[in-house]
Amino acid sequence: MVQRGTRRRRPIQPVIAGGVALSARCASLLAGLLLALLAACGVPTGGAADAIPASDVPYGLASPAPTPTTTAAPEPVLDPSRVYLVGPDDVLLPQPRDVTGSSPEERLGALLGELAAGPTTAERDLQLSTALPPEVELSVTAFSGGTATVDISGSSEAPTGLAGRRAVAQIVLSATSVPGIGAVVLTMDGQRVEAPLPSGELTPEPLTADDYDLLLTPPPSASTALTPPPASAPPS
Repeated sequence: MVQRGTRRRRPIQPVIAGGVALSARCASLLAGLLLALLAACGVPTGGAADAIPASDVPYGLASPAPTPTTTAAPEPVLDPSRVYLVGPDDVLLPQPRDVTGSSPEERLGALLGELAAGPTTAERDLQLSTALPPEVELSVTAFSGGTATVDISGSSEAPTGLAGRRAVAQIVLSATSVPGIGAVVLTMDGQRVEAPLPSGELTPEPLTADDYDLLLTPPPSASTALTPPPASAPPS
């Protein structure tokens, strides 16, 4: 009887894709080769990362974003302005009013509301009055370059003659007492109108306080009127 020799079993070899068997030594060499390739490509295998200079980053992306700034809303300012009322001798007299607002336009709007309301009880006791008609409404419709446009509405009883001139003077003098307001343009129900000056002349130009300073002083009385010079004595 012929005895068959004992067949040795071969160790199982690692297999990669495609069915190619690799020996343990080849697998070790392949792993070392992969590590070398990774190191050559710059892929970090450990340790601290190197910082890239900010100047090398395109578009300045490394620069910190600017801190957003917030603009605070202007605080309301207390403005000791004045309304002008008609005194007992028909002279316009300033009366203080404390109005608030964050802009000249807002403070003017508040002051015109005080003017339209008329004299206070204490001011009426001092015989102060107004030439503005009852229920009049005064509003600021535009403001540019120190010139305010004031619209007059709400009343069908518009004063005429000297009373109308005083009413216009009250508006102009009161409005220009607000710091930042130098001139006034008047409109009625949205339509620009010519305004009367103290002389009665109508003007389409913006109105200033100087136009109505004549109404701030009392008119000359009869006692101060010019009298004819005395007649010379006849020759002796």
